[in-house]
Order: sequence, then C-alpha cells, then structure tokens
Amino acid sequence: MVSLLEAGFFMITDRSALILSTFAFLAAVVPALTALKTGDWRRGPIQKIVMAIGFLLQTAAIYLRGQAVGQCPMKSVSDILVFIAWSIVLLYFLVGTTYRVSLLGMFTAPLVVGMHAIAFLLPGAFPDYPFKTKIDPWVELHAALALIAYAAFALGCVTGVMYLLQDRFLKRHQIGGLFYQLPPIQGLAKGIQRMLFLGVVLLSVSLAITFKLDTPITNPKLIFAWAVWGLYAVIGLIVWRHALSPRQTAWLAAVGFVIPFISLWLVT
Repeated sequence: MVSLLEAGFFMITDRSALILSTFAFLAAVVPALTALKTGDWRRGPIQKIVMAIGFLLQTAAIYLRGQAVGQCPMKSVSDILVFIAWSIVLLYFLVGTTYRVSLLGMFTAPLVVGMHAIAFLLPGAFPDYPFKTKIDPWVELHAALALIAYAAFALGCVTGVMYLLQDRFLKRHQIGGLFYQLPPIQGLAKGIQRMLFLGVVLLSVSLAITFKLDTPITNPKLIFAWAVWGLYAVIGLIVWRHALSPRQTAWLAAVGFVIPFISLWLVT
C-alpha cells in the first residue's frame, strides 16, 4: 500500500484516504438536513468546504491507488465506482454555479457515499492489478472519458429525482420546507438536458478513440459501451425533439442510469 504521508505512526494510504473522504461526504449532508428539518435555511460555506475536503481526499485516494497498481485505477468494479464517484463530485463543482449548490450537494453526497460503501463491500474489493510494462495513453483516455460520461448520466439521474420531487410538491400543493430550497422546476429541466447531452458528447469521444485501438468489435466492454451510448443518444434525441414532457424526461434520466450502473458488473 502506497503512503502519502508517513511520520512516526501517522500514515495515509489509499484506503484510509477513501474512508476519510466517505465520512466527509456523509458530513456534507448533515447541515442541509438539519436546516430543512428546522426550517431555518441559511446558505453558508460549511457544506461546500466539507465537500471540497471530501473531493481532495478522493483525489488523494485515487492517486495513491494508481501508484500502488502502477496504472490508472479503472480495472476493477471497486475502482470504477470510486472513479465515477470522483467524477460526479468534479461535475458537481463545475455545475454548482448553475444550481443551488447546497441542495445539489445534499442529493449528490448520499450517492457518493453509497458508491464508496459498495466499493468497499464488494468481494475482493480493490484487488492487485497484473503488471503492465507499457501503458497506452489512448486506452487510459478512452476509459476515463467513458467513466466521466457515466458520472454525467448519474448527475442527470440526481437532477431528475430533484425535478420529480419538485413536481410532486407542486401537484400536492406542499409549498414549504424542501420546496423552497429546490431550484425552479424549469431550471431543473434544463439541468437534466445539459447533463444528458454532456454525457453523450463525452461517451461519443470515448468511443471514437476506440477506432485508434486494437480492440475487437466483439469485446463485451465495447458492446455495452455502445449500448449505453445508443440508449442515451435516443433519450437525447427525444429531449431535443421535445417528444416527451419534462416530467417524462426526468423519469428517463432517473431510471436510465440503472443500465450503465448495472453494466459495470457485467463487463468487469
């Protein structure tokens, strides 16, 4: 296990950094939940700071894991889940100026915690990798872009859930509490579209890179990647053509992420 800091008995490893980041993301939910429960919502820097700490620890964990296995850690399901979770948080910060950051964080942090927990609990979590004498940067770029695309689809799922909650509150005339903290329903609809389109673009670039590689077209990973691309390309076309209502689009975004999520186990 590779250490980042070592002084006496103090040492940070990839797993300890990941555990600390998990607790940081768990703590990020507490201020928002407390404020919603008491009805006293004040935007402050606490949650953003805790999320940033969690992200930095995530980054350290991935770096240390990469040093330990001698390559970008994207070969096992555990490592893939962590990398997608890291990408979700990265996109969360990038789109945070578009939405109310605290609320998006409140919905995103539990997803990240859940992905970390699954990564740790999987049988044979974080295995050693076979030694590679040469690393193809195109292969690494292809895999990284595909996983970041999956993270965009995951944020689309989160935004879809937020939209469905807001829609439910409006229909039931439950005006108050969480309703006032969620972004406007029109903004959520646009957010879903942006995340879906971003994911399709990133996955398109990732798949385009495969034409430079010697990967056979019958490779299971490639087949499932094209299947996911086809699914979201159809969803994107439906959204662009306004063939469905925003509520139906939100359902598609929320439920559609199940396919790429399950595919991680089928091809790894």
